[in-house]
Amino acid sequence: MSITAPPVALAHVTLAEWDEDYSQRDDAYELVEGVPTVAPNEHFDNVDATMLLAEKLGPIIRPEWRPLSHFAVLLGERDGRHTVRQPDLTVARRPGAIPHRADPADVALVVEVISPGSVETDTVTKRHEYARAGVPAYLLVDVRGPRPTVVLFDRIVDGTYATPDTDGTQATLRIGQHTIHLAASELVQD
Repeated sequence: MSITAPPVALAHVTLAEWDEDYSQRDDAYELVEGVPTVAPNEHFDNVDATMLLAEKLGPIIRPEWRPLSHFAVLLGERDGRHTVRQPDLTVARRPGAIPHRADPADVALVVEVISPGSVETDTVTKRHEYARAGVPAYLLVDVRGPRPTVVLFDRIVDGTYATPDTDGTQATLRIGQHTIHLAASELVQD
């Protein structure tokens, strides 16, 4: 029989402390309402889907926009506690004064590829956070089963994304002056 230690109380950090310490670490962290939160390693299929999408978008949207893997986005603050997420893919302009994260005004699209341990976080929590921050488009990708899906949330109504009418097989992305048709099947490769 093993005895586990009680959970350690999580310390809140300011955005300045986040920028100085956690954002520059080799291991992956997100800042969730002021609490540095470890982001787990990704599954091969998720990383592969992210890279396939970046490879598709890059030649079309450059030089104004860049598809950036795990690039931080500042989503704002509540009660003085900031949230910084690192989507699987962020399509953004070159960042301004802070080179290691983007403001939502400089983001065209964020993409999350669902992991078994992140279903609720990706489909509910992050969806609300991105909409509340004003990120214009959120692409939710699922490559876990036999049929990959893509769901694009790109209409914000009353501070939340409206539920799109889709079967999940395709999405039409609008990034700057570019319109990109994406089939979910393009994000899996044997």
